[in-house]
Amino acid sequence: MQMLCEKLSKFSIPAVRIAVSRSLYDNYGMSQNGIATVLSIAQPAVYKYLNNKYSRPVFAITNYLMSKGLHKRIVAAVISGRDPDEIRGMVEKLASSRQVSSYCNYILKSKR
Repeated sequence: MQMLCEKLSKFSIPAVRIAVSRSLYDNYGMSQNGIATVLSIAQPAVYKYLNNKYSRPVFAITNYLMSKGLHKRIVAAVISGRDPDEIRGMVEKLASSRQVSSYCNYILKSKR
């Protein structure tokens, strides 16, 4: 059985980053390097996120986040020029929120 922190690092955090990356890239024309900088991740990770190269559970969680608009607050913070450390904290907070954690658990249980 995975601990919550393992689930977050493997599923929820990437899903939040994907939702934010897609929105910044598609809606604001931000470059992959720019996205990588504000999310404090490597550019190849952004490429992977934008080209759907991730697991089915991450895909499901990403779709959930985007359908609920849960990532939009982070996108707005990026667009307004907030500090990358603050952005990273927002990503972690959303990924560990009760709503996202519950959905992550639901997806992982239904995967069995």
